[in-house]
Amino acid sequence: MKATKFIAHRGFSMQAPENTTASFELAGRTGFWGIECDTYCTTDGRWVVHHDRTVDRMTDGTGKVKDFAFEDIRRLNIVSGYRIEEYPGLRIPTLEEVLEICRAHGMHAFIEIEEYHRDADLEELVRLVGERGMLGQCSFIAFNADDLKKVRALDRRVPLGFLSAEPSREADLALMEELQPAFLDYDYRRLTPEDVRELTAAGVDVSIWTVNSRGEALPFIEAGVAYVTTDTILEEESPPARFES
Repeated sequence: MKATKFIAHRGFSMQAPENTTASFELAGRTGFWGIECDTYCTTDGRWVVHHDRTVDRMTDGTGKVKDFAFEDIRRLNIVSGYRIEEYPGLRIPTLEEVLEICRAHGMHAFIEIEEYHRDADLEELVRLVGERGMLGQCSFIAFNADDLKKVRALDRRVPLGFLSAEPSREADLALMEELQPAFLDYDYRRLTPEDVRELTAAGVDVSIWTVNSRGEALPFIEAGVAYVTTDTILEEESPPARFES
């Protein structure tokens, strides 16, 4: 059985503000195999990393992420998040910045596709990851199966993860066959360890999100889950270092 790999949800978001260079750097320094980040495309075609559809919760601005031009969204300050007082001067990062952190630490990137404007934006997303030599070190994940199908048409080898809160076994297995190489990425509260065993036996890797206690993760790990996305669980029990910019 392959060892379960741990994914830092929006970076190490219980030690630094989520989806920032600080949280991704900390994930690398504390031993995570990979990170998960959320991506939006600006009006002028730049991919940035942010979770919410609006910037209101995390920044000193207001409005929908996809409605900003790149220069305007980069002027915003991150003003919320874990230990924000220790991290002045943070901005919404570009995907390129996050990929460089992953490269430096040898981390895999789970890149969630959130919102974009046109198919050319998706083409640019795949191009920029490939241009940095990171297609072998990332997976694209999405709730929208059509977005994953578009990525598969652009690149035949990059792994794709279908996010689902309500597993539908027959439909999900059919999608895996169409998208392969691909995996299923489930809300762990909607799944059982036996589901993981059955899917793994069928040749499908399973990822679960967002699990924040070892006790809850262990039955899934014993069942053979491939990936665990978490805010808190480290592969090694070691104290996190503060990120110095």
